Amino acid sequence: MKDKLEFFKILEKIAGIASTENGKSEIFNLTPLKNKEEIIKEGKFVSEAKNILIEFDYPPFEYLPDLSDSLYKAQIEGSILEIKEIKYILVLTQVSRKIFNYFNSRIKNENQLTEVIKYLFTDKVLEHHIDRIFDEKGEISDSASENLRIVRKKIIEKKDNLRKIVNRILKTYSEKYLVQEEYITMRDGRIVLPVKVEYKRQVKGFIHSESSTGQTVYIEPEETLDMNNEILSLTFAEKREIDKILYAITRKIGQNTQLLIQSLNTISKIDSIFARAKYSIEIIGAFPSFDSSSSFQIINGKHPSLVKKLGNEKTVPLNIEIKNNRVIIITGPNAGGKTVALKTFGLLVLLAHSGIHIPVHPDSNFHFIEKVLADIGDEQSIEDDLSTFSSHLTNIKSIIDNADENTLVLLDEIGTGTDPAEGSALATSILLSLMKKRAIVLASTHHGNLKIVADNIEGFQNASMEFDNEKLMPTYKFRQGIPGSSYAFEVAKRIGFDEEFINTAKEYLDTKKNKVEELIISLETKSHTLEQKLETYEIENTRLSGLTNLYEGQLKKLNQQKNEIIKQAKDQAERYLNNINKEFESTIKRIRETNADKEVIKQEKQKIEKLKEETIKFSKEKIKTENIEETVKIACGDYVRIKDTSTEGIVSEIVEGKDNVVILAGSIKLKVKHSNLIKIKKPLSENTGSSIYSNIFTGNVNLSLDIRGKKPEEVEFEIVRFVDEGVLANSSRLEIIHGKGTGVLKNTVWNLLKKHESVKNYYFANVEFGGDGVTIIELK
Repeated sequence: MKDKLEFFKILEKIAGIASTENGKSEIFNLTPLKNKEEIIKEGKFVSEAKNILIEFDYPPFEYLPDLSDSLYKAQIEGSILEIKEIKYILVLTQVSRKIFNYFNSRIKNENQLTEVIKYLFTDKVLEHHIDRIFDEKGEISDSASENLRIVRKKIIEKKDNLRKIVNRILKTYSEKYLVQEEYITMRDGRIVLPVKVEYKRQVKGFIHSESSTGQTVYIEPEETLDMNNEILSLTFAEKREIDKILYAITRKIGQNTQLLIQSLNTISKIDSIFARAKYSIEIIGAFPSFDSSSSFQIINGKHPSLVKKLGNEKTVPLNIEIKNNRVIIITGPNAGGKTVALKTFGLLVLLAHSGIHIPVHPDSNFHFIEKVLADIGDEQSIEDDLSTFSSHLTNIKSIIDNADENTLVLLDEIGTGTDPAEGSALATSILLSLMKKRAIVLASTHHGNLKIVADNIEGFQNASMEFDNEKLMPTYKFRQGIPGSSYAFEVAKRIGFDEEFINTAKEYLDTKKNKVEELIISLETKSHTLEQKLETYEIENTRLSGLTNLYEGQLKKLNQQKNEIIKQAKDQAERYLNNINKEFESTIKRIRETNADKEVIKQEKQKIEKLKEETIKFSKEKIKTENIEETVKIACGDYVRIKDTSTEGIVSEIVEGKDNVVILAGSIKLKVKHSNLIKIKKPLSENTGSSIYSNIFTGNVNLSLDIRGKKPEEVEFEIVRFVDEGVLANSSRLEIIHGKGTGVLKNTVWNLLKKHESVKNYYFANVEFGGDGVTIIELK
């Protein structure tokens, strides 16, 4: 069943990303988990790793074979690991430490991954002991032990002396033309001379071998026998010393075997997690929620293989919601995508339950499924002598017997392979049996009667694959709640059958059934038109929301500026009053020093106090006036102005229970707080709201927006607002820096720009200015 849904094909792609053999094995061993908490935990692991990859580089994994046997072998007393095994264990200690440091420097807050990395081996002492015995070429170093250094030095000296002697002998024999060529060679680890076979008796020594032609014999001269024996003896001593070194290192590894195995398993786990995280980025994946409800909601679900093949934009998404209606009957034309919809649904369920991210909207919600049972494709069995129909029934009988409320059942072309009337009846009975088991069922069919069954039985629901009536081509869009037509006549017409042929065929069609098909086609056409209008509305609504938020943001900025001005005015008034007080004291001092009359002193003081009172009175009156304006009651139909702006409008709605009022300013609706409105007797301009943006945008617009490191869902509104600000500032050219990376942010930017009515053109910047990491926007 998993093969039919291409589950293992996806695992192969993920395993190709992993670096270690054990990591690849862990991926191939992934299977739907039987515990909802474990599913959520695995999904969170991948989400955490994905967030790290979006912000940082990939962890420093290296190739590692399965070292389990080598590590267990190191525990056995007297065992000696091979050099190759020890070198890989050295890599294990190095990679463990590097990965631990990688996480320590990048993860600041505790999460699930921090609980895993604490099992990594980080003891540099063992790493040092192993590393010191190897040289740069990965061979046992002379410095691995003092004895090894001495033995190897002796071997070099002996070999140098031996070569001198052999070269002298070779020169002598060469002058007598006894040797085949003027060179020395090695046989069985000993230096020999290539002597012509006819002169072999003239050279005293030991014959080791002869050439394949028999024309040359290789003789070890008797003068070198003792020296060769000494070298051989030293070579044996070297081997014994190396074994001694390897034995000592094996003992040290054996003392740490359990920790190293634990670290090996941890690296495998992390390797698997990050491979899944990288795959999630490649397919623009997310992990659905698994709540306690029994409902299913897949939002913009896509088949991972199609995303990789066609690209995210060209892959038609699957949107389906299953609540009370647990049996979904899918109808529609051949090659319309019914089987792909079934396989996509089943595969997404298997992958998500295995802790793998899938191409869905993150708001998708999955019901916990323990079993996925399917009858898809031709199951004819030659060995068991079963027809296709019998084989399907045998498989479906097993499915019914094993189904329960936590089972997903996928049935492709249910009821085919036999008489249509009987097949339709059997299909109805099968679906009713599965509904009694409370299984979730998706079944595709061409039986028209099942459309009526789905419409009349509670718990059943019709669905279809959309068909473009104008182009007479499938759109591959899944439509829930609407039955589909087979479009047999339409397809025949497109292929080239004439009108007379089509009309003759219709005469033999049941009149009642023909009317039902025509009604379905009409309903699909109207539904398609409505969906297009709804999509247009949602785009415009998103744009309007962006403009509204932009306005409110600028209004908040203006209020902050207003408060700052008021604060400055108060500070200025306070300084003014302080100056008056100082002037008063100064005046008193001057009067006293000049012995002025008391009446004169009193008059001067009264003048200053009067000026002070007038200043305070002016301040209080200003505050009182503003408070009166704020408390005026506003009703629907009133003309209002937004405080501190020239924007005017008419109140169209008052939101109950909230301090919000909806005003119509020109052709735009704005939601504004009641306290930010001033009631006016009549509009100050004939075209109310024509200057709605005149006071929103102040200052200089930023012509560049940097969104690197952010998530697509975080930047969508930011991009719309940025472009709208450019329009308001009458800019002609903008740029968005999204980086190269995986291309996710670039796709988000281009998708939004494609729909924005104010964008004239967009393209990548020149290479010297960022290339395909920067998008240039030309505004209309």
